Amino acid sequence: MKMDTETQSGRMAALDWPVITSLGAVGAAPQATSPMQPTRPATEQTDKRLADLGAAFDTFDICDGAVLSFHHHYRNGDRLINAVLEEAARRGLRGLTIAPSSLFPVHVLLGAHIQSGVIGNVITDYAKGPVTDAMLSGALRSPLLLQSHGGRARALGTGALKVDVAFVGAPIAQADGACTGRGGTLPCGPLGYAMVDAGYARRTVICAHEITGAPLAHTDIPAAHVDAVVPFAHPGAVEGIASDTTLPAQTPQAQQIATLVAQVIAAAGVLRDGFSLQTGAGGFSLAAVPVIGAAMAQAGVRGSFVSGGITGAHVALQQAGLFARLHDVQCFDGAAVASSITNPDHFAMSASQYANPLHTGPIVNDLSVMVLGAVEVDRHFNINVTLGGDGRLIGGPGGHPDAAQGAQLTIVTTGLVAGGFAKLVEHVRCVTTSGKHVDVLVTDDGIAVHPKRPDLARDLEYAGLPVKPFEALMQKSALQASRARIPAALSPRLLIEDRSGGVLDWA
Repeated sequence: MKMDTETQSGRMAALDWPVITSLGAVGAAPQATSPMQPTRPATEQTDKRLADLGAAFDTFDICDGAVLSFHHHYRNGDRLINAVLEEAARRGLRGLTIAPSSLFPVHVLLGAHIQSGVIGNVITDYAKGPVTDAMLSGALRSPLLLQSHGGRARALGTGALKVDVAFVGAPIAQADGACTGRGGTLPCGPLGYAMVDAGYARRTVICAHEITGAPLAHTDIPAAHVDAVVPFAHPGAVEGIASDTTLPAQTPQAQQIATLVAQVIAAAGVLRDGFSLQTGAGGFSLAAVPVIGAAMAQAGVRGSFVSGGITGAHVALQQAGLFARLHDVQCFDGAAVASSITNPDHFAMSASQYANPLHTGPIVNDLSVMVLGAVEVDRHFNINVTLGGDGRLIGGPGGHPDAAQGAQLTIVTTGLVAGGFAKLVEHVRCVTTSGKHVDVLVTDDGIAVHPKRPDLARDLEYAGLPVKPFEALMQKSALQASRARIPAALSPRLLIEDRSGGVLDWA
């Protein structure tokens, strides 16, 4: 695999490769060239209701070593993962592999199940909160495996990740299993991640707040991909959907960065009719949304679509006529959820349609611009959004590397310092997104352009933007820092998988 630096190559060469391939027992060794498989055979259109979670464990013979998957559409409001693992612990199960699309502070109870051995392995796209300490404590049988959202969809579709039972929390479902996140009294928006799980898992269990006999206004998961429906009160709290990373920053620093982002887009020549946009989770990137919209309105530009995790700010741009469509894999707040239910130009998409590199036409490949956040950026423009300066796990790939690789122009936004730690460094603590997929870095102190894009540097300089050498920004970042990073781990606690299934880095 091509690495971005000699240092990175050395880190990979030192890795204990048998540790990686031991994951084959739970998810198969990565096979980047494996073709996508057809979705699972259709089930009968019958009444599939079971009494409770316990009945699902009995019916599908969930036993030691099983692989269970979950989705994160309720984000920090999720209640289902904890309940399923409590049932597993009550039954004395051990060595389970859990494959949630993301984990949040609400999943703190999983830490005890990791320490006790109920959970033996974890494969996820993103993790934040107290459970991360347990995952990096050495109690897991193998290092934590972090995938991108598109990489997870690829792994499910190729069979590299084989799920025994997918548990799907839904606000409303029919007795035959058809369900949606776009309805009921606890709507969470399109079930874009769960769509892929249900399509490929050996068994799928819908845990629904409401089971109805009426037709669904929307269907995210068809009955043909469901084996059982379980009544489950409050699978998620809607107030937990919005969180710190899905809210735009409101500081003068954020506004300054947002203004520069809009100016970069205009100077790069991509702000034109048909323009398409995604902004990742993170205060600076989301703060840029209304500023980009104002620039579009001033220039008389009408874009084609906004994609990704959708917020109320994205909805406002579409409703103002600045974009024709919204393509939504998950909602980040209540305004987005409401739009997904009533807006005919707000389209649900699966994680595979969104970012799977083996999909025939993933949405990320049609992006004009991707605006990202960062925990650290290094001189090779590699990005870390996984580990903080204190060595703790504070995130993960999510859709970051998927959209960075797919977009025509990839912009990274960050301040120079956060929490006392320098954010521009010689080498990132671990590579989440490869620098070869990044075009420009925007900070509140200036702009750095990747050396591969001298054309872009010329355009930005011609427009009068404050283009500076990365080294100059890095030196200022170091001078402003008040804390030093703790030493890196000497053996792998986590592995970061690239979109295609190889190992990108470890920490």
